[in-house]
This record gives sequence, C-alpha cells and structure tokens, in this order.
Amino acid sequence: MKDKIIIKETKNADTRSAEKLENLTEEAVKQDTEAHIEAVCKCGDWFCDKIKDQFKEHDHTKLGKYLPAFTKALKSGFKGKEFKEQDWWQIHLTERHHLNDKVPDDVNLIDVLELICDCVSAGLARTGEVYDITIPDKVLKDAFDNTVKMLKKNIEVEKADEDEKGKAMKLFGLDKK
Repeated sequence: MKDKIIIKETKNADTRSAEKLENLTEEAVKQDTEAHIEAVCKCGDWFCDKIKDQFKEHDHTKLGKYLPAFTKALKSGFKGKEFKEQDWWQIHLTERHHLNDKVPDDVNLIDVLELICDCVSAGLARTGEVYDITIPDKVLKDAFDNTVKMLKKNIEVEKADEDEKGKAMKLFGLDKK
C-alpha cells in the first residue's frame, strides 16, 4: 500500500482560495471540482486500505501462539473484572480497539470503527443481542483529531508545472489582465 496520497492543487474551486473570480469559466470550475472529487476518492481509498489492514489483524492475540492462553482464559469461566485480571487479557489489550479498557495515545476513527464492528458482530453472532456501546466523548474527540492529523501527514499536493500552469491560467481566465 502506498503511504502518500497524491492530489492536485485546486485553488479555483473555492471562493476562499480562487483568484480573479470574475474570470472563472464553467470549464475551469468543472476541472478543479472533478480534481477535488478525485482527491476525496483517493483519501477514501487510502482509509479503506488502512481499515482492511487493521481489521485483518483483529483479535490476533486469540490465535497462533496466544491460542493456549486464550483457551485457558475462556475455560476459567471468569466474567467481567475477573476475566480481565488474567495474564492473557493484558496481552489482548495490545490490540487497539479495546477503547473502554485502554486507549492508544494516537487513537483514531479506524480504532472506533473496529470497536463498533467487533461489538456488533460478536453480540449478534454469540447471543443475538448487542449491548450498548459507549465511548467517552474525549476518546471520540481525540480519535477525530488524530485521524485528521494522520490524513494531513499522508497527503501530498501536486503543484502544476509551468506548462500546466499556463494552460490552467488560460482555462481559468487568469491570463487576462
């Protein structure tokens, strides 16, 4: 998976960044708007890849070398606090989605989605019911903020080269003095 999302500069698709608004043409607005839509799609694809990568690792601390300890924890019959006092649980908390027990410093909305998917699918598959899922407001706010930071860090805006700038200037009507 590629790390950086490459998007095109689209200054003329917004009144806050466009210059010489009176010279904008519909074709120019269309071109920048289409480039913006493409950028949003690239961001969505990037997030989908991140979600798939993280979800593939879901509950990995219940399988492989961890399976004996997990099986032992289940066979104990402990519930709630007693279950969470077992050694295996501390290993399981290294997974990012247990947001009511341990919140990663860089918690993000992917972690929140994994928690929701985990609770709903486990509840429906195991008992046919889903218990109330709650997350503290601060965790949601931090997840939102960290997701914005994560995305900003992974976007690179491609500047138009001189030939493209000349074509764009003409297209956007900015070549007129």
